[in-house]
Amino acid sequence: MPDIAYWKSGKGQPLVLLPGFGETKEMWQEFVPELSHDWEIWCPDLPGFGESRALKQGYTLKDVALVLADWLDKQKIKNASLIGHSLGGYIALEIAANTASEPKALGLFHSTAFADSPKKKANRDKTADFIQKHGSATFIQSFVAPLFSAKNQESCRDTIAELIRRGSQNSEESLIGYTLAMKNRAEHINSLKNFKRPKLMICGMEDPAVPLESSLQHQPVVTEFHQLPDCGHMGMFEKQAVSQTIIRKFMESLASQHQ
Repeated sequence: MPDIAYWKSGKGQPLVLLPGFGETKEMWQEFVPELSHDWEIWCPDLPGFGESRALKQGYTLKDVALVLADWLDKQKIKNASLIGHSLGGYIALEIAANTASEPKALGLFHSTAFADSPKKKANRDKTADFIQKHGSATFIQSFVAPLFSAKNQESCRDTIAELIRRGSQNSEESLIGYTLAMKNRAEHINSLKNFKRPKLMICGMEDPAVPLESSLQHQPVVTEFHQLPDCGHMGMFEKQAVSQTIIRKFMESLASQHQ
């Protein structure tokens, strides 16, 4: 099993898409083709998810970031733009703040630079207990669909089924490990503010995981801020074409900027 399993597509400036909690690199299969005509897209599995080797229990998101930064270096992926979904966004922030990698740009896709609130931390503990008692498959079955806006769940039914199928294959240990790592993660709103290169944020106006009022607080510290109406936490599926256009325009804007 590799340290980091991945797939890539296209040629050009590199764009790395980081999946979220319980997700795998395959989540981007329908999203990438429209973008890979113009950029080299890299889609890794996070350590412990999909086909990537798990870290020793007790890891932090900084530890995950160091592994991914080492992977970027080994693959000779230089000056990459990093866009992370949810947990992937947390890790992108950790890479920018705590590793030698210097991303060309950062993107938070249904993510946040804030640490967990006390209520959220308590919910993380409940999640870890649930996974421990009931297993990966039962947890993922209950977890995925509510991430989508209720009005999109029927049209995204096949996507939800596939996300459940792949997510259920992740180990209980990794799901619990990331749950606790997210609970204990550092706040990075100042890191985001101090990151001087372009910064993108895409949020769902009906996101149950990252409330809109929280997302709006990032608006002053990012270069581009986009709200997706009628969208929950899964804009790459719920609002695929709109999300692709946003990322395309963001990436095109980087070409004219000298970092």
